[in-house]
Amino acid sequence: MRTSDLRADVRPASRASRPAHRAVTSDAVRPARRATHRPRSAPPSDADASTPAVGWRGGHRRAAGRAAVVASVVSVGLGWLLAILVAPHVTLSPGARMVALFCHLTCLVVGFGAVLTVDWFSLRWLLRREPLGTVLTAARGAHLLIWLGLVGLLASGAVLGPDTSSGLVWVKLLAVLVVGINGLFLGRVRDRLVAVRGRPPWSALLPGVAAATISQVGWWTATLVGFWNANG
Repeated sequence: MRTSDLRADVRPASRASRPAHRAVTSDAVRPARRATHRPRSAPPSDADASTPAVGWRGGHRRAAGRAAVVASVVSVGLGWLLAILVAPHVTLSPGARMVALFCHLTCLVVGFGAVLTVDWFSLRWLLRREPLGTVLTAARGAHLLIWLGLVGLLASGAVLGPDTSSGLVWVKLLAVLVVGINGLFLGRVRDRLVAVRGRPPWSALLPGVAAATISQVGWWTATLVGFWNANG
């Protein structure tokens, strides 16, 4: 037998074994390659979207204790009383009075506008248009603006020299005091809502709804009385 005949017999066997080898290799590798693909991330559920990040405290590092809340209420009351005692003894020139009036209106826009923004997001949450986490984030972002507007409103109103013998002026002053104390209560309610995982029960939401209603009544009362006195 010649050497060429042996080569002819061997070649078909080696060529025939290659497709089988490739088939085995491809079948073994393809599942492994498919398994390495990362699954697509699923959209966050409503519970995840409504839950703020861990450690989030709505603008506070930790929930305020009872002593801190009492101290804050006393501070707001003393500041309010100081503004009333100082108001009759302040006399401004016409130019300074215009500047104080501009600051007064600016603080009203800043503070009341921030309150309306937070309450708008709260209403959208009640209508199931926004998650609770969005409402709490909006409240945290507007927290400083609300207090800056309220403090500026009280300070600029004191230098404008309100007539404390008028009953309507006292209605406005009491409305500002109620808004300040209610704001402290709202911060405590927000801290409690942050600690709740998932959708909070109505027993935890009712204090927030009541505080938001009081806030709206107080701000609108102060605004309408101020407008009435300016045009009366």
